[in-house]
Amino acid sequence: MSDEKGGGIREYDDYTTEELLEQARANAQAALIATVGFLQELEIPIDSWTQSIGVRFARGWQTDEGWDDAGEFLDSMLTNLRAIGANVVDADLGDAEATAVIEGFPDPDLCSLFEVDLATVAKFHDASGAVAGELGLIWSWNLEGDGKTRLKVERPNNSV
Repeated sequence: MSDEKGGGIREYDDYTTEELLEQARANAQAALIATVGFLQELEIPIDSWTQSIGVRFARGWQTDEGWDDAGEFLDSMLTNLRAIGANVVDADLGDAEATAVIEGFPDPDLCSLFEVDLATVAKFHDASGAVAGELGLIWSWNLEGDGKTRLKVERPNNSV
């Protein structure tokens, strides 16, 4: 076998780390969007799915250490969302209340390709709410008309 790659065809080891990251992000979103479509076909409530995965995801967090800092929690969620292709447009990571605006998740083109409603896919954010609840925080999100999503984390009033 020759070491030369002819014909302009790229092989698996020709891709840069950046190209692979972009592909991984697209694949992660595609898997989430396709899963939502599958759940809808089976008439399984999306809310049940997001609650279930949120509770399972919470097992990976050290819940006994206390997560009183809303900004620290949102920073972690933004890191996870960036890993699947979201872009952070704005963020304020306060201790008692933290907010952010993201775009790029859910990807409207992938939602269209898989024929799954973008607003339904956005319910994936409810999984973060389940994690926040397990940690004693309050999570909310709102899908805005311009394709952006506003995220908010609050520390309950009785927490210090």
